[in-house]
Amino acid sequence: MKNSMKNLMVITMLLCGISFAEETSSTSVSGEFSTDITIGDVVTFGSPYSGLTLSGDGWELSTNLSNGMVNIEEAKYTWSLTDDVDVTFGSQAEPYGLAWGLHRPSNNSFVSLPREHVITNGLGVSVNKYGVGVDFLYGGSTEDILEDSTGVVLEEGSQHWGTRVSYGLSLFGVDSEIGLSLNSNEAQLIDVSSNGIVLGFPYDVSFEYDLAAEDEAGESVTSYWLRGSVTPDFAKGAYLLFGYSSEEVLTYGVGYKCSDNMKVITEFNSGLKDSDGNDVENDFSIRASYSF
Repeated sequence: MKNSMKNLMVITMLLCGISFAEETSSTSVSGEFSTDITIGDVVTFGSPYSGLTLSGDGWELSTNLSNGMVNIEEAKYTWSLTDDVDVTFGSQAEPYGLAWGLHRPSNNSFVSLPREHVITNGLGVSVNKYGVGVDFLYGGSTEDILEDSTGVVLEEGSQHWGTRVSYGLSLFGVDSEIGLSLNSNEAQLIDVSSNGIVLGFPYDVSFEYDLAAEDEAGESVTSYWLRGSVTPDFAKGAYLLFGYSSEEVLTYGVGYKCSDNMKVITEFNSGLKDSDGNDVENDFSIRASYSF
C-alpha cells in the first residue's frame, strides 16, 4: 500500500509537470525507451531503460521505470554563482569519470554498459575555467542511501564525497578530455575521451583505468575498459563499434541511426564467462531505442 501511494504521488507529479510544460515554454520534456534481445544459450527480451526527464531554468527531474516502479534518478536545481561557478542541490550524479551518463541508450553507442553510475543526495560545486573543470559533491546522511540508476542500494547510512578534475583540449579538429576522479571509498579513476575526424572518418573513443581496483582478497588487480566507434561517411548513418576490457572481453558490432530519434545496435561479445566461470559460447545482442 505504501509503495502504491508513493507511485501514485510520483505519477501525479509527472503529469502535473507535463501539463506545466505545455503551458510554459521554459520547461522541456524528453524521454526514451529501449528494447533488448539477447541471443545466447537462451533468447531473452528486456526493456533496460524507459525514462522521462523534465527540465527548466536551473532544475531537472529525471525518472525511470524499473520492475513496475517509478524511480527518481536526479532531482536537482542549480544556482550559478558566476559564469564559471555553479552550485547544485538535490539528488545528482557523483562526479566519477567522464562517462557517467552512458546508462541511457541515447548517450550510449553500445548495448552493454562499461559500468554503472552512482546518484546520491548532496551539495555539488562545479568550477570551469581555461579548459579545467573541477567538480565536487558532498552528500549522504545517517538516513540517506547511496544507490545506482536502477535503485539498487550500494551503501546505506554514510557520509560520502566525490571529486573529479578534468582538462579539455581542442587541437587540429580533435576534442580530447582527461579526468581524475577520487571519492571517500578510496576510488582512484583516470579516464580519457576523444572525438574528431581521422582520415575522413569521424570517431569517438573512451578509455577508463581504475587505479584502486582490488579482488575479493584485497589484492590490487588491473581493471580497465576501452570503447570506441567509427562512422564512415559512406555508411549512411551506420557506425562500427569496438571495445575491450581487462576481463579479456572483446566487444564489436554495428549500429544504425534510423532517424533523428531512433537507432538500432547489434553487439557481439567474445570472452564472456557465466557465474560458474565457464565460457559463454555465443552472446549476441540487439537493441532498438527511441528518444524524444
